[in-house]
Formats: sequence, C-alpha cells, structure tokens
Amino acid sequence: MKSKLVVGLIAIALTLIASIAIVSRLVYGEQTTGNCVVVVQVTGTITYGTSELIKEAIAFSAERKCPLILVLDTPGGLLDATIEIISLVRGSSIPIIGYVYPPGKGAWSAGTLILLSTHVAAMAPGTFIGSLQPVELTSTGYQPVNESKIVNVVVEQARSLARDRNRNVSIAERFVLENLNLEASEAKSLGVVELTPTSLSELIEELKGFEVKLDTGIKVVIELNKPEIIYYKGGLRPLVIHVLSDPIINGLIASIGVMTFFIGLFTGHHLLIPIGLALILLSLVGYGYNANYISLAIMMIGGILLAMELLVIPGFGVVGYTGIALLIIGLMLAPITTPGYLVTPETYFSITLLTVSIALGLGGFTTLVLYKIIKVRRKKHIVMEKPMGLIGRALDELRPNSEGFVMIEGEYWRAKSRSYVKPGEKIIVIDKEGPILIVEKAE
Repeated sequence: MKSKLVVGLIAIALTLIASIAIVSRLVYGEQTTGNCVVVVQVTGTITYGTSELIKEAIAFSAERKCPLILVLDTPGGLLDATIEIISLVRGSSIPIIGYVYPPGKGAWSAGTLILLSTHVAAMAPGTFIGSLQPVELTSTGYQPVNESKIVNVVVEQARSLARDRNRNVSIAERFVLENLNLEASEAKSLGVVELTPTSLSELIEELKGFEVKLDTGIKVVIELNKPEIIYYKGGLRPLVIHVLSDPIINGLIASIGVMTFFIGLFTGHHLLIPIGLALILLSLVGYGYNANYISLAIMMIGGILLAMELLVIPGFGVVGYTGIALLIIGLMLAPITTPGYLVTPETYFSITLLTVSIALGLGGFTTLVLYKIIKVRRKKHIVMEKPMGLIGRALDELRPNSEGFVMIEGEYWRAKSRSYVKPGEKIIVIDKEGPILIVEKAE
C-alpha cells in the first residue's frame, strides 16, 4: 500500500508540473530583449527532431524580435524534414541567417538546401557545401535516387530558393544534378553565399545594417550594436523526437512494439497489448507523424496502465512502472515543453485553455484515486483465522506442492495444492500453514 501511495503522489506531481508549465506560459507575455541575436546549433543528421528544434528557435526568436543564426554542420538527412524546415524559414517573421561552421566541416545535401533557404547565407573559410542529389537507404547502403519525380522536386526547390534569395540559380541546380561541391570562397565568388566570416563574432559584426527581404515582402534591416547573444539549446521535445527519428532506434522500437502487441494478443497476456501499442505509437514519431496527438495517446495509455496497477492488480510491478514511464515520455513529447507556438495569439490561448483543463482534470482524477487508496488503507484489516472449508478459485496454475495465488472471498492468498488445478477452477481450503493455504480441487 505504501508503494501505491508513493506512485499516486508521483502521478500528482507529474500532473502539477504539467499544469504549472502550462499556466506559466499562459501568463507569459511577449517580451522584447531588444538588441540580441539567437544562435542555434544544427549538427548531425537532419531529422524531424531538427525541424522541431528550428521551429522552437524561430518562435523563441520571434517573441524577442531577434535575428536567428543557424550554425550548420551536417552531412544531410531526411528530405521531408528538410522541406518542413524550408517552410518554417519561408514563413518566418524574423531574419534567419545560415552559417556553415567550423572550418573543415560542411553542410552537405539537406544542409545545403537549408542554407539556400536562409535570408543571409554565410560560410566560414575552409567549409563546404554541395552534393544535393537525393539518396535512399537500402540493404547495401546509401544509393543515389535517379527517379525524376523525386530529383525534379529537389531541383525546383533549389532553383526557387536561389532565385528568391537573388543567388546563382544555375549553381543551385548543379548541386543536385552534378553533386557539385564548393568551398566558402568559391561559393561567394559564384554568388551562392553573401558572407565568409571567420567566426561567429565576425559574422555578427558583418550583419550590422544588412537589409533582408522576408518572404512576406517586408524588408527588415538588421540593426546590431554589441548585441546580447542567446545560445538556444531547445527543449526535451526535439531531443526525444531526434532520438526516435534515428532509423536503428526507430526500427528497434517498432519491432519490439509489434512483437509485444501480438504476444499479448495471442497468448492471453492482455496487459502487453497497450504496452506494444505505445511502442508502436512512439515509432510513428520517427516517421514524421504528429507528435502532439501521439503524446496525448501515449499519456492516455500510461494513465490507464497506472490506474489498472493501482486499482485492479495486487501489489505494484512492471505494469505500474511502465505506466509512469509512458506518462513521462508523453509529457516530454507534449508541446508544453516548447518555448512557443507558430500560431495566432487567439489560437494559442484556446490551445492553452484546453490543455490546462485536461491537466486539471487529470489532477482531479489522480487526487480522487489517491483519496480512495488512503481511505482503504485506513480501514481495519480483517483476517480470516480459520479459512478451512471455504470455496474459491485458482488464479495461477497449481501443481502438487507448488505455490500460486488463489482468490478466497475477494482476497488474494498464496496457496499450495495437493493436486493439479488449472487457472479459473474452483478450489477448497483444507488446511493452513502460516500465511499459505493448503487447497485442492473442489468437486
């Protein structure tokens, strides 16, 4: 019972944390830090977690009306995630600067496409861009994609971005069709990038007075005078999505989820079904499905498992701990861990009110469950001194001289049987050795 009390308190704490986080966002107004620059590191493979990170960073910067610098060091990544990032950059209300850094590194493939989408493109000397032809992962490794339906989409994306940013359209096309690679100085001389600063501080200095035309048609002048530099790291949500987007991790979670689901379905261990379903839902995040809906579904499954452990299953074991783990994962995937939304204030207010209502409802339910647990705990325990002759049923398979659980008048007992008893069969108590009943099959 103490374990259940602790678990109930943990559930209330999680709900309160969610509620506090949401309410704090509700009362948090728009602030302007004025003279500032937001910097976010875009490293490693481009995944859906990367697009989520950039979405957060753009919202964070827009709240403060600061230009955003994407420091790019990437070999490329998912095309769908890259197109989502391009859409975010095109819809941005603040200038976004792409900067390939440090020297010796590069922004290849999807990284090049992201650089072309930024309002100001910069490369440190000794960095590289290019190799934009799409590839696919096969059983023999990465192979170039030559299907015109896919290649033409990437070509047109590159051409459109270069044209809209007044950059070299023919070079952008060659990045895709010829896998052209360029060093920083070459890229600048060919009109692919505007700046080649040697460091971040030099880049910020060169951005002073730079005029940027947003995709909305609005012209913005970057005015910086010893600005505050804010390094944005992102919340838990993009980190979790990034991990789940890894093909190996994603495939492993999906495989375990499917096996767990069918094992529970065909073996009668029905508690494995929601666990398998939750794992399958987690794997869908890595395939680009909406993390908001998936986080809500996972939290619901976690809440159901936790409630079953508290109210139905005796003791506290793997089902309860799994429920707590799913609640935590669901909270990490939920949008309450992000610093902003790309929606109108009215829509944001409505979403926040709905989320607060759900959180308070869950908190009320958890409080009610905890109250019932404490009420039961305070009841005086009634112990049957002489249960001999009582009829019950076996919960486990009982073999001669082996132990298992039986149900006697609504109570769980450990028992030994002098004969073979199948689960669900009636039993009769014939003796008692300490806390263990001696039973046999009832006629």
